[in-house]
Amino acid sequence: MLVAAAVLEGAAGVLGIAGLALCTMAVASVTRQRVAKMEIPPSELARQQFGRFRAATSAGVSAWRTMPSGPPVDGLRPEREASRR
Repeated sequence: MLVAAAVLEGAAGVLGIAGLALCTMAVASVTRQRVAKMEIPPSELARQQFGRFRAATSAGVSAWRTMPSGPPVDGLRPEREASRR
């Protein structure tokens, strides 16, 4: 009975690995097809998004640096005033 259980466990392991390999190949194939149908290559798309990210970040930093440091008028600057002390 112990030998039969070991054989069944081994067969289940082999079938599991085969299923995992088959699933991985199917996902890779679908991914390749999707990338091939894209109008813009993924590297160019990433480059565009990174450019947008950099522009938004520099705009935010610029707005934060040019914020007036007088007394808070609308209650939005108490954290900044406290951080300067």
